[in-house]
Amino acid sequence: MLYSGFNSLISGVQLINRFNIVKFFSVILIAFIMLAPSHVFAQAKVGTAGVQFLKVGVGTRAVGMGEAFTAVANDASALYYNPGGLIQLKMPEATFTLIDYPAGLKFVYVGGAVPVPMMSGVFGVHVTSLFTDDMIETTPGMPYGTGRTFTASDLALGISYCQRLTDKFSVGGNFKYLNERLADKSAAGWSADVGTFYTTGWKRINIGMVIQNFGPDMNFENSPFPLPMNFKFGASIIAWEQPGYELLLAGEFIHPNDNVEVYNIGAEFTAAKMISFRIGKKINGFIRDTWDEYNEDSKKDPFVEYPLLEKDEDGNKKLSLDGLSFGLGLIIPQAGVTVDYSWSKIGTLGGAHRFSVGYKLNALFF
Repeated sequence: MLYSGFNSLISGVQLINRFNIVKFFSVILIAFIMLAPSHVFAQAKVGTAGVQFLKVGVGTRAVGMGEAFTAVANDASALYYNPGGLIQLKMPEATFTLIDYPAGLKFVYVGGAVPVPMMSGVFGVHVTSLFTDDMIETTPGMPYGTGRTFTASDLALGISYCQRLTDKFSVGGNFKYLNERLADKSAAGWSADVGTFYTTGWKRINIGMVIQNFGPDMNFENSPFPLPMNFKFGASIIAWEQPGYELLLAGEFIHPNDNVEVYNIGAEFTAAKMISFRIGKKINGFIRDTWDEYNEDSKKDPFVEYPLLEKDEDGNKKLSLDGLSFGLGLIIPQAGVTVDYSWSKIGTLGGAHRFSVGYKLNALFF
């Protein structure tokens, strides 16, 4: 199904050069029809794909908006969310993200993109790493430790390129080298992303589509596993705008190969072009079902991660905080610096705090 979606994207690139917006929306409709059967019979396939660190959102701004960013993608984090949106960058940009997870687990993302006006394109590079602190090695015979330690880590090294095809349409891609390591064992592979970005020119509406992590299976100690592929389709709109102020609304549909479909919605309000307030929500179910309620006759799905509602101890419905996020951004235009913070609810792990720093390189050097 994802392969068919990829063919739809390629066909879309060819159509945009020759037809108008009506034809483009026809391509989108066809893509949805092709994906409809998988949506109707969707079921959770958790644990069937590896290198899950590729699904960790790298943009603190995007996370604050519920990661509804496929059709926004107007900063350096587009390297991850939709390389087709990199064409919106007018100057070199860099971004750095650090996430400090529980149990000594850390996530680091560093990326940069440079526009090349003479080619109507943008080049980018990025590094993603997930790693642990030293862990004590134990064995059945030495349960309190052997005196040795080991670590586990994931790494992705990527290059990106985005090309403008028309004044409204662009396409971009990533190629990533992947490595997963546990102690002295490792597995290597590669993956690719393909994204498109379309500016309709009508009421500030943008449309984006992307396929992430397309590539061959990796093999860890004679145990092959697929990559966590995603198909995303999103739209965004500047719903309200006044000099120095604007309200951005965005939404997207995500079809992963190892879980049920997810819908992301988000909003960002920017005041005085200096401070932004963000809110977002991931949704893939209406009410959270539990293992206690699950049985074959009920047809309930205990794998729902981001419900709109859940039940309290008394069985009453209440708004679920899982998948809910908030964010705050500070823009310092004179220095070309942006500082972003977000909080998001991650199931039983509680809330996660994220910080990132962005920099427009020529703000000080040119």
